[in-house]
Amino acid sequence: MKRRDFLRYSALGGLALSASGLLAYAVAGRHASHAPHSLLEAATLPEGEPLRSLPRITNLAERPGLFQSVLTPAAQEVPLGDERHARLWLYNGKVAPLIEVTEGDDFDITLVNELAQETTLHWHGVAVPNAHDGAPWHAVPPGASRQYRYAFPEGSAGLHWFHPHPHQGTSRQIAHGLAGALLVRPREALLPEGIEEHLLVVSDLRLDAGGEVAPHTAEDWMNGREGELLLVNGQRRPHLTVAPGTTLRLRLINACAGRYLRLRLDGHAMTLIGTDGGPIEEPQTLDELLLTPGERADLLVRIGDQAGASFPLASHPYERGWMGVKPPHLDEVAGLLEIRTTEGEVRPAVALPRRLGRVEPLGEPAVRRRVELTEVMPGHNDHGAGHGAGHGAGHGAGHGDHSAEQDAQAAGHAGHGALAGEAARPEVEFLINGRAYAMGEVLFEGRAGEVEEWEVFNDSHMDHPFHLHGTHFQVIATRDGDGEWRDAPWLAWKDTVNLAPYQRLKLRMVFREPGDWLFHCHIIEHEELGMMAAIRVS
Repeated sequence: MKRRDFLRYSALGGLALSASGLLAYAVAGRHASHAPHSLLEAATLPEGEPLRSLPRITNLAERPGLFQSVLTPAAQEVPLGDERHARLWLYNGKVAPLIEVTEGDDFDITLVNELAQETTLHWHGVAVPNAHDGAPWHAVPPGASRQYRYAFPEGSAGLHWFHPHPHQGTSRQIAHGLAGALLVRPREALLPEGIEEHLLVVSDLRLDAGGEVAPHTAEDWMNGREGELLLVNGQRRPHLTVAPGTTLRLRLINACAGRYLRLRLDGHAMTLIGTDGGPIEEPQTLDELLLTPGERADLLVRIGDQAGASFPLASHPYERGWMGVKPPHLDEVAGLLEIRTTEGEVRPAVALPRRLGRVEPLGEPAVRRRVELTEVMPGHNDHGAGHGAGHGAGHGAGHGDHSAEQDAQAAGHAGHGALAGEAARPEVEFLINGRAYAMGEVLFEGRAGEVEEWEVFNDSHMDHPFHLHGTHFQVIATRDGDGEWRDAPWLAWKDTVNLAPYQRLKLRMVFREPGDWLFHCHIIEHEELGMMAAIRVS
């Protein structure tokens, strides 16, 4: 980037803001003493303020069709509404910043790492060239920089996001607030006029009474961290005021490390019009929507005709196989956004097109693979590890059992993600095909342009959201437990999908770009404890 662009950037100043019964028994309750004693009360944060738009990352480019800027992750104090501050790590000092581009635009982002540890920029949901994916082997040391470049092709419109992905350091950086939204607009409008759009980034925080990010507990490592402060665009239960009958487009990102969002809007049905990879073919009417960590959803809802009313968008309890002491908030309805109606006239309904886009089904696969997700405790490998150890043999390089050498490697990275007072990581391994991830290992080998079909099996007692880098996939069929295979009722482009306990999914995909591409559980702590692998595409 040119010197004048860095000067312009600096001048912006003050940038705004499954386990067997044995495993479950072994884990339950044993780490309760590690829970922090003094957490920041939710009531400390202001509640019910007007919903704020996401703060934008400034485009420094001087020509149309180019988005060029700098992202600087660094420590930042954020006011909490009283005399206290939260000490977070943010991009450009902004909570949940937004980058907005259009199909056809060129993209040129320079990461300048002002953290005290290495980091990367992973463009979640964007099929960038492999060198620009932000994988852990492309980590940027403290004080160094890296350039990420891409051109958004036709058909890439959708809501994506960006977050760090360093080896054994992602959980700490996500816990400190590092995440942002990436919105790619289509060249031609998808929907008719008269629809009011809002981007909603849902995140959570756990802070101690002094405003510092609280350390991980053993339960966080086992289940995925769920912060007690649930936020939308960095706010606690904001409100949105609209005229009665308004048709709202709510575009959501679940940017939480481990929290599942079971979304309902009181008194309203929701219409799903898009998923991770952009628009679906036909609108789908839903009473509720489960949005897992890493997923996005594009929803339409026509607000009721009643004037002066209030309708809460909330996340309802969802049982995902919690291990250990269950925090009270898991059984509570968590308010996200309150939608209020004015006393004005009722707006007419907006007629939607019957077809929103085209999701071409992928053809018959040239390659079939099996991916098995398990969790085991050392010394109790009668469940999980043995099931998948043979899958993928002959496909990859550098395999072998999880060894003392790998354990030493993980221990060597412990300081990367450790916080003072953090509970020791529990002796449990989250595995893919019987193996814990190690840098440099490749589980499968594939070829660019070939249709692949993966049968992903969650052989565990808890939910896991499965995420794939480098491309999108289509969910072709699903099978629950010992039931029969059922074809998917409609197609969508996805990069993250949930698997309930003992559920199997058939996913079809095509990798267009060569390189090593990761796939993993998007519960960040499970990823760091081993539930990640790579496919090498040539």
